[in-house]
Amino acid sequence: MTSSSRLAKLFDRGETPPQEHFDAMDRLFESISDPEEVLALARAWWADPDEKVRALGFDLLAVQALDFRWHVPPLIEAANALPLDTTSEHVREAAAQALATVCDDERVLYPLLRFAADPDAFVRRQVARGIPVGVDPLPEDVVRALLALMRDPDAMVRDWATMTLGARAENDTEEIRDAFAERLDDPGEDTAGEAAVALAIRRDPRILPVLKRVLATPDVGNLYVEAAAELGDPELLPLLEKLRTDGWQGDGEPRPQVLDQALQACTSPPASLT
Repeated sequence: MTSSSRLAKLFDRGETPPQEHFDAMDRLFESISDPEEVLALARAWWADPDEKVRALGFDLLAVQALDFRWHVPPLIEAANALPLDTTSEHVREAAAQALATVCDDERVLYPLLRFAADPDAFVRRQVARGIPVGVDPLPEDVVRALLALMRDPDAMVRDWATMTLGARAENDTEEIRDAFAERLDDPGEDTAGEAAVALAIRRDPRILPVLKRVLATPDVGNLYVEAAAELGDPELLPLLEKLRTDGWQGDGEPRPQVLDQALQACTSPPASLT
């Protein structure tokens, strides 16, 4: 067994909970003071015949680019070199996840987009969640990929894709709005709520009756209240005030301030919906 294989056994993804695995990889990354040593280790793992060891090369570089921008070019080079039709699922997952982790560096955009049609839902999920935050508005080919992922059979892929495209207000066409409207009845994860926020941001008139219906329910999720804040329509004010009276804004809410924001927004004069 090679030294790489022995180390791979210590950090076996299949045997260790994911958070513990990446915590261990982070500690290893930070314990090596010389960037060239980090890259040499990653390259040695990428060259190993064991797919679990090759995956470790990507796991080692799955760190935020904010502090470690020097690691991004070799990560991209290694990911781009993967023949996707013959590379194992284990390695594709690690490569896509490493690229998605570098969410503040625009250079990973197109290397990540290579994985958009991957047969593995986990890999597609990394694409949907990992589009770099600084790319706004999104290029047309990225929009097309996200529109496809919004119709993905995997609920979490649809959720991430809807949120990622929804947040880019400048990406606003009839086709994009229609795609969000299709997701308003999505049964999985938070996709329907993310679609509501996206349409409210774009001031699409189809969202007002949806918010009137959903805000009238006592267990409404905070994404719909956030959508009301984005829309800022006074017609929603009575429903929001009832939520406050009924104690919806409790300590258990993930974002208790969102109701106050919605109430404030809806007390302003209405803006036209387009």
